[in-house]
Amino acid sequence: MENNSQRLVHLANKNFSEVLKDGFKLFIQNYKTLILPLAFFQVILIILNVFLLTDLNWFIDSLGITLADTMESLVESTSLTPDEFQTLMRYTFLNFASLFLQNLIGAIIITIAMCSVGNYVFRKYMNEDVRFVDSFKSAFNKKIFFAILILGICLPVSFIIYIPAIFIFGFFIFLVFTYNMEVKKNPISEARAIAKGNFWKIIGVFIINILIILTVSQIFTSIIDFFLINDSTIPIINSWYDPATRNFGMLILYNIFYNIVDIILAPLFVCLLTALFSSLKAKKDLGFQYQQDYQPSRDMYQESYKYLRPEPYIVPETEESTTLPQIRVEGRFYCPFCGTLIQTPKKFCPNCGENLKDIIGN
Repeated sequence: MENNSQRLVHLANKNFSEVLKDGFKLFIQNYKTLILPLAFFQVILIILNVFLLTDLNWFIDSLGITLADTMESLVESTSLTPDEFQTLMRYTFLNFASLFLQNLIGAIIITIAMCSVGNYVFRKYMNEDVRFVDSFKSAFNKKIFFAILILGICLPVSFIIYIPAIFIFGFFIFLVFTYNMEVKKNPISEARAIAKGNFWKIIGVFIINILIILTVSQIFTSIIDFFLINDSTIPIINSWYDPATRNFGMLILYNIFYNIVDIILAPLFVCLLTALFSSLKAKKDLGFQYQQDYQPSRDMYQESYKYLRPEPYIVPETEESTTLPQIRVEGRFYCPFCGTLIQTPKKFCPNCGENLKDIIGN
């Protein structure tokens, strides 16, 4: 119990840069274990997109040729014919539908993928003894539908208005962990409680992950396009999409090849998110549970040592009184609850776990 409490205090004291550092360490340490299942889900996503959206995208491309002529005529004249306006509306609607379906399929598959490994990564980060196979199997239970409903369905649906999607992501992304935990509240409320007040940290982790993947992916695709995409290869690639000569096998391989960076870096986000989740969960657990459990001993200590209290340390000015030693010494200070010397300011005492925010002023 003591070791677990010290572990929580250590996690709660981590700042954002330390959380990111731990996330990258998790990525390196668990990469061999995580890459296979997450790459599998990425390939499943590519296969679904190829089989479900190829026809729709081909039809949209064919409308695009007509739309180019339509836009040219719009520049030259002041009005569109009814047929041209109908083409424009159809093209816009189908593009929107294609984007929505792609986001919906992607959100569902990625949510399932993160749920399948989230509990394992969290327990490894907490230094628990866990087997990946057992954790992977336990991830697929009826509670996973909570995560799929909110993150896999509601998130892409709300993306239509854009802003609600950002809030749903920031408020409920931790559901990929809490749905498979024993919590006092329901998993949705627990995820929201842990994320409360930390919206920008969550968004920051997401942006960092996206920037890394986009940067590496852009470099990779630029190199591939430079060497492989030319006048002789474009007709071959187009023939794979053409309904008359369609080749689903080559389309799948082509999309896997072009999305290889996403596949290779698939474990990164769940590792960064795990480190952040663990730190925020530790702060929540310490704030509402740990302090209450040890409240009697705190009261007894303060009753015996009335000068050691959370308020500023004021020495009564009397003729007979002697000067008390200063609590803070060159950045160091003593915990007012247990008397432990703390070398550097911490939000929680590493010995007793008490909240020191009011004392250090952070």
